[in-house]
This record gives sequence, structure tokens and C-alpha cells, in this order.
Amino acid sequence: MSLKVLIVDDDKMIKLVHKMMVLKSGLCTEPLVFDEGKSAYDFLVAQHTDFDNYLILLDINMPIMNGWEFLDAIQGKDFIPKLQVVMVTSSVDTGDRNKAKDYPQILDFLEKPLKVDACNYIKNLPSVASLI
Repeated sequence: MSLKVLIVDDDKMIKLVHKMMVLKSGLCTEPLVFDEGKSAYDFLVAQHTDFDNYLILLDINMPIMNGWEFLDAIQGKDFIPKLQVVMVTSSVDTGDRNKAKDYPQILDFLEKPLKVDACNYIKNLPSVASLI
């Protein structure tokens, strides 16, 4: 089994920083980067395998398909048991933090931009550590 990390954010600089932090922390050697939820969703539908597990670093506010719409779209899909999400957002809305509790795939809700220590924290979460 392998862990694939998907970075889903519409901000070009944030995607670059998050990719560098994921690589520097050793969370993943080849993170995949998507501009919004729809392209990440389409990738999962078309490319998922039984051998891969997925960690999604997901922003909330994006065009085309935002983070919440992405989470709604993946519910009930056959890859859902192999998928975990960390919300990575600049949102300070407590409503977003509360809404995140409605999705069992969400491991945590972190502020962006991610730093190496945040990626190390994610890497050491038991459900992620067992896949690396």
C-alpha cells in the first residue's frame, strides 16, 4: 500500500509552499496538486486503486468546487474508506470548524500555510503513520 497526498487549493503560492513542506517533512515524495475540488474529485474517480490510500490537504474556499462540495461529492464512493482529509484553510469561521465535525474523513482543521511541524504532526497521526 502507498499513501498519495493531494494538495487542493486555488492559491498558487500556497500550493507551492504546501508542496515544499510535504516534501521536506517526508510526508510524501510525490504530492499531487490540484487547483480546486472538481479536478481532485475527477482524479480520484478515474485513478483510485485498491493499493493506494489518500490524504487530502483541502482548502475550503475555491472556485468551481469548494472544499465542502468536494466532501459532499465523495460521500458513498468506493474509495472513501481509503481517504483521509486535513482541512487547511485561512477561515476563522467557527461554523467551518463545527461543520468539519460532520465529516468522519476529516482528521483535523489546520490554518494555512502549513509549516514543516504541521506536516510532521499530520505524519504522526496514527491513521496516517500506519500508511507511511
